[in-house]
Amino acid sequence: MTEPKRPIRALRATQTEAEKDSLHRALLEHGQAALNAGDFMAARAVAAEVFAFAPGSIGALWLHVSAGPVNKDDPVFGRLESLAKTPGLAPEMAAQIAFMRGKALDDQRDYPAAFEAFCEANSLKPSEYDPIATRALADALIAADAQLPDAIRAPPFGPRLVFVLGMPRSGTSLMAQMLGAHRGAENLGECTALAPALARSDLPGNPHLAAITAATRQSLSAARATYLKAIGATGFPGQVLIDKMPENWWFAPLLPRIFPEAVIVHMRRPRLATAWSCFRNDFAQGHGYATRFPNILAQYETHLALCSAGQARARDGQWHEVGLDALAANPHSSLEPVLGALGLEWDEACLKPEVGGAMPTLSKWQVRQGIQPKIARGWQAYLPLISQKWGLTS
Repeated sequence: MTEPKRPIRALRATQTEAEKDSLHRALLEHGQAALNAGDFMAARAVAAEVFAFAPGSIGALWLHVSAGPVNKDDPVFGRLESLAKTPGLAPEMAAQIAFMRGKALDDQRDYPAAFEAFCEANSLKPSEYDPIATRALADALIAADAQLPDAIRAPPFGPRLVFVLGMPRSGTSLMAQMLGAHRGAENLGECTALAPALARSDLPGNPHLAAITAATRQSLSAARATYLKAIGATGFPGQVLIDKMPENWWFAPLLPRIFPEAVIVHMRRPRLATAWSCFRNDFAQGHGYATRFPNILAQYETHLALCSAGQARARDGQWHEVGLDALAANPHSSLEPVLGALGLEWDEACLKPEVGGAMPTLSKWQVRQGIQPKIARGWQAYLPLISQKWGLTS
């Protein structure tokens, strides 16, 4: 990733609104790059520069809050508290402020207040999710795969691949960073190549369901070739390539058919831990279920059904179930079977995921802290509040 050119500080004295807007955007872009690279001090320094001429910048507030703990005496926290009381805020902005307040209150260990802030934030966002239709599609994909003969598989060709699947906030970023730290592997991040490669828009109905019902050895080979081209596989000769798109679980039954030599890692975390972590984070797009706690639980169960079908389809040693708690507590024993399946020896670099490359995901702060079991257990402070509001205990 190319780091944006550092904005010229002298431009802060510009007079026109257009110049100020341009500087504002440039600084935020630079701060985001610093955040993704794990340079949290630089990200906060950029936020401070923006505050000098745009004290109410939502982007700068987000940079500051995302780049480290926020205590009660932090002026940014006071600013968030004042903004939250501003009448007439647009729902989208009010939701952003509430998410940031929740994170700051969590930093201060005021869990009841943080819980209320996260609930308020999600209530301000639309619910764009149909759990019944979503599960029906998943069941149709599973049923269609079950009808195909097991022999319909693409032959192995190209590089060794790892697919890291799981719900958001289940440890997929940590696993990918740890594997990607190995000298024989390359973490490609959240690739978006698989879904287009598998879509059959030339056939009626859902394009991914059609890809299964009409699957042949030739069509699966073609999908594989399209995917490898899209990820630029030829640019990493000899390396194991890691695709960390969590939502590739939608294609879990097909993965063993299309990539018979690939290693598939399904990251697991207790359902309430996963659901709470999704609920308390402000997803930009593509996660309409995350604004309502029951919908997150429905999505969790749907993802489990598809992953179970994929595991049943996989060959011996191809599918690995890894718990986030286990990975954080005992990384060596969790990683060694995966590395062994890839033909890789143990590399001590895998124990330092925080030194990895740019990581534009919500997990950037946690992963940059290194392997700390307490991070995976932080949700437990909210369990009594979850139980009280939704009647859930496990």
